[in-house]
Amino acid sequence: MQGWVTLALLLSFGVKRSLAHNDLGEPHVPRGLTLKPDLPAQTLSLTWQSDSWLFDLEIFHTEFINVVLNETVAVQADPVTRRHSWTWHSPLPLECTSHSVRIRARNHQSVSEWSPPQTIPGWDIPKKSYMFPQDKMVPVGSNMSFCCIVNEKEGFKEIKYGRQEMKATRLSRRTYAITVTNQPASDNTGTNVICYSQKLQILTGAVVFVGYPPGDEGLVCETRDLASAECSWMKGRDTHLRMKRSHTNYTLNGRDCLEANERKTWCSSKIWEENWTLVARNPLGTVQLMDSAQLTDRVHLLAPVDVAAVKVEAWSATLQWNWSVEAYKKLEMVCQLRLFAHELSSTRNYSGPGLSSVVLEGLWPDVDYTVTVRCGSKHSFWKWGDESAPYRIYTKMDRPDALDVWMWMDGSNTGRVFWKPLSVRESHGALVGYKVSQSSAEEDGWKTVSLPPGNLSYPIILNNSSDITIAVAAQNPAGLSQPSTVTTPAYRADSQLSVSELLGTNGSFVLSWEPDVNASRGYAVEWVPTGCSGLCHVDWKKLPESASSFTVNSDSLVAGVRYTVSVYSLSTGAPTLLQRWQGYSQEMTPSQSVGELLLNQTGSDVLLSWKATEMKQQRGFIRGYTIYLANAAHLDLIDNISDPAVQSYRVKGLSLSSYKFVVKAYTSAGEDAGATVAIKMEMDTADMLLVGIFVPLGIMFCCLILVSICCYKKREWVKKSFYPEIPGPKVSGDWSSPRGLLDVKPSPHSLVHIVENPEWGFTKEGLFPVPEEEEESEKDNMEVDTDSEEPALLRYYKQVVDDGSHSNQVLDSSGSSTVSVGSTQTEITYAGIQSPIPSQGACAGGGYRPQMQSVEGPAEPQIEFEADFQDDDLNAGYKPQCSWQLDSPEAENLSGSLGSPTSVTSSQFLIPESSEEKPQPSNTWFHNFLSGKT
Repeated sequence: MQGWVTLALLLSFGVKRSLAHNDLGEPHVPRGLTLKPDLPAQTLSLTWQSDSWLFDLEIFHTEFINVVLNETVAVQADPVTRRHSWTWHSPLPLECTSHSVRIRARNHQSVSEWSPPQTIPGWDIPKKSYMFPQDKMVPVGSNMSFCCIVNEKEGFKEIKYGRQEMKATRLSRRTYAITVTNQPASDNTGTNVICYSQKLQILTGAVVFVGYPPGDEGLVCETRDLASAECSWMKGRDTHLRMKRSHTNYTLNGRDCLEANERKTWCSSKIWEENWTLVARNPLGTVQLMDSAQLTDRVHLLAPVDVAAVKVEAWSATLQWNWSVEAYKKLEMVCQLRLFAHELSSTRNYSGPGLSSVVLEGLWPDVDYTVTVRCGSKHSFWKWGDESAPYRIYTKMDRPDALDVWMWMDGSNTGRVFWKPLSVRESHGALVGYKVSQSSAEEDGWKTVSLPPGNLSYPIILNNSSDITIAVAAQNPAGLSQPSTVTTPAYRADSQLSVSELLGTNGSFVLSWEPDVNASRGYAVEWVPTGCSGLCHVDWKKLPESASSFTVNSDSLVAGVRYTVSVYSLSTGAPTLLQRWQGYSQEMTPSQSVGELLLNQTGSDVLLSWKATEMKQQRGFIRGYTIYLANAAHLDLIDNISDPAVQSYRVKGLSLSSYKFVVKAYTSAGEDAGATVAIKMEMDTADMLLVGIFVPLGIMFCCLILVSICCYKKREWVKKSFYPEIPGPKVSGDWSSPRGLLDVKPSPHSLVHIVENPEWGFTKEGLFPVPEEEEESEKDNMEVDTDSEEPALLRYYKQVVDDGSHSNQVLDSSGSSTVSVGSTQTEITYAGIQSPIPSQGACAGGGYRPQMQSVEGPAEPQIEFEADFQDDDLNAGYKPQCSWQLDSPEAENLSGSLGSPTSVTSSQFLIPESSEEKPQPSNTWFHNFLSGKT
């Protein structure tokens, strides 16, 4: 029996140990998993039961099983309910799609099975389009996700955040989502998020408000009536939240500040509390401000009321006002009055208990003032109270102040009295004119003239006998001012005082002089434009007797204008000139070039001369002149004349060409624009005459030499071209027989044909027959005119050759036949001679026309003979010329030359009288030159 009991105990203990071992190695599946969504907060709360404390959680989108969370968490069970709780914040609104959750327990060795999934359905099931979240407010810089649920019948295109197209992710069959990071502040109406279809139609949309939490600061509380409190603060940055439900709400010491809003930053309390707390709250955050103070330390008075002037004089006025708070009448306060006028402004402070009236002294007559009043607590001064409305006070008139008078001598015996105009503060009323009085030792009493208010000077005439005293007074409706006097001296040569050069310093004149013991009334510094005429602008300044220097400010000087500055010593008598300068406050370049720039040539030199620029155009002291040679686009400096008195310059050694010279005057500020003059260099008249004579002669001589050298070197060519050699006749047969009479018979076919109207180019007949019986008489009467330009009338001659040769020469003018007369024993041929073509003008006749002329001595019997000439040419033979042209006066002796054959183009005889075979050319210098003979 004991054995069975022992066995039962052992089995029971084994089972327990087995169960304990199973608990440690295989945890149980969590039980009772429940889900509770919080849609506005986008959170999902999970609760379950389990013996473990370590779990694996998995959350996924149900339709596409897209896991969005897979995490191991340690969750302790609630001691009372023994349930585990855990909350998950979804990056997407839970409405976008269905979410499923499952869980399993885990220990260090193993995990349990997953619990059955629990699902929270989304809004992507109904047949309608949605956008989530709607009208949400988030801080600037946050990240946010939006989803668009599209109707199944609509195709999705895109989602835009404002104007920016975003990349969408598909969550389910109908849901698409975008994520926006670092969102900027939205505008007043928020930022639109819109979902578009494929047809670019708006399917749905949402608005998101991106802004800031409250940024208010600087809470300050004060009292206006010594009982209540008004607290104010400074508005922080714009929250960008404009919706009514997103406005900032304020509470002061736990009470709502209904008057405070986005524009008004103050809140009131009926009683004063020393400690104040302001809380500003909006959906994005909360800010808390605090302040504390005593009542008397924060008094801010209201503005005075009923401000008025009860008594107004020329130099003073009494002003009073009232208070709207009764407690102010016992408060020790300080009040500030601010006065404004056309040229005046001042601030005056007054103090007293319950101050309500003051006396304004030191006002100016005839001035329209505007006055305002504000007050503050004197003890523990906090700030000035509100300022009253402006109030106008118009003071009465009074006599003008004395004038500042000065005398200026504009000539040897004339001058002018000047005075400066009075300002509003000095005139004490509108001026109606001036009274000018004049007195001298030579005259008794004063001579007074009235001038209108526009006049500021009066001319005077000086004399050499005594000084003249001038008194000037200004007048307004209240009366005359005190007269101001100046004494004009008898004419003295003050202007002959040496004038020094004065250089400006920063646009001003800095003057200094030696003190004068006679300057009992001080000094006067006068400056006036130099060289002005008429009514000049004269300025001056009177100084006390202790002064020995003065600076003429740039505001009274004009740059580039020369001024004459003088210092006078003032005493009981006339002013005495101590020192005088001339200068420029600021030198400038001359506004005008030098005048009358002239140029004069002397040989190869050029003299430039000019006149200085007028003083008004100098605009500075002329320091010298620069001479330039204009060369294309630049100027070459020739010389710099540093002496302004030199107004001419000589340029030497110029060659024959064109030149352009530029002359510029310069000051310490620079050069002027420059005056230009041009010249073309030419030779003098005497030189031109010599050049005109010798240059052509030299050129002609050189040309002759060149032509002579050329012709000499080419003499053979020139001779062949212009004077070819004519070959001599070739004589065949025996010419050694003794001389005998020739019986010349005319050819049977050579009949004389008389032409009635021969076509000659001359005024006389060329050939005509002469009867034999008239030959003797004509011989005595005929003379050859060698000076006539007309062709000689030639006659036919029989001719006997003296050297034993017998030949008869026959001239034939016929164009149709050739006739030769000669001996039967002689045959004469001409080689190389072409028969000229007969012209109508020369040989228009149709037959042979012989020349006839009487011969001295008895007539010889004529022997008829025939000459048979052999001509190798194609032409019919030798054709003699129709007429003879005499070339020289030796033509009187025609007996030895007439009848000889000649060249067609020459009047020289082809067969000379000499018996030589080669004819001699004419003995001329040109012929000798061409032939190379000397």
